[in-house]
Amino acid sequence: DLHSFPTRRSSDLHIVVELLDDTAMGRAPFGEDEAARLLSSLRSARLLDGLRGSPPADRAAVVTLLTRLSRLAHDLEDEILELDVNPVIVGPRGSGAVAADALVRLRPAAKEAR
Repeated sequence: DLHSFPTRRSSDLHIVVELLDDTAMGRAPFGEDEAARLLSSLRSARLLDGLRGSPPADRAAVVTLLTRLSRLAHDLEDEILELDVNPVIVGPRGSGAVAADALVRLRPAAKEAR
């Protein structure tokens, strides 16, 4: 679920994405081509292109992050019930992206096994 769309300049961008119901779904695990396609399918993806004089965001870093998260979700699908990464802070092209916060909810059986 790409509900946690990467944010850049506004800490409230995730609210806009939620308001517009601007989400995309992919079946994990997916590679970088699918991650790029999912990202580009969002109406709000243009915000990463650099509007009103701001520099373009590091789309490649977002694609890498999404790909890695999809692999993590797939590899731990028996243990993870929910994975929410929000916000993702994306810098200008070439500077990377970082998950500022994440919530992982484990499945009940996974909790009991620990």
